[in-house]
Amino acid sequence: MEIFRIVAIALITAFCVLVLRDVKSDLAAVVALAGGIIVVLSVVDYFADIFSVVSAIAKRAGLATSVVTLLFKVIAVGYITEFSASIIEDMGLSSISDKVMLAGKLIIVGVSLPVVVQLFEFIAGMLA
Repeated sequence: MEIFRIVAIALITAFCVLVLRDVKSDLAAVVALAGGIIVVLSVVDYFADIFSVVSAIAKRAGLATSVVTLLFKVIAVGYITEFSASIIEDMGLSSISDKVMLAGKLIIVGVSLPVVVQLFEFIAGMLA
C-alpha cells in the first residue's frame, strides 16, 4: 500500500525538521518543504484517475465541461492554499499564513462567481 510509503516519508521529514529546527532553522524549513512536495507528488496519479472518473460521470449526467473544470479549479486552489499556508505557519509566520488562506478563499469565490450567476439566472428563468 502506498500510504505506508507516504507516511514513512512524512515521519522521516518531521523527524528531520525537529532535529534541524534547533540547529539550522532555515534548513529545517527547506526540508519541510521538500518532504511536503514529495508527498504531494506521490499522489498526483490519483488526481488524474479522479479527474477521469468525475469527467465521465459529468458527461453521462449531461453537465457542462466548464462546471467540472471549475470544480477542479476550486479544489486545486483549496489544496494549494492549505499546503502553502501550513508550510508558512510551520515556519512561524502565522500572520502571513492567514493572509494566504484569505487570498485562497477570495480566489475560490472569484472563480465560482460565473456559476453562481448562471444558477441565479436559471432560478429567475424558472420563476418568470
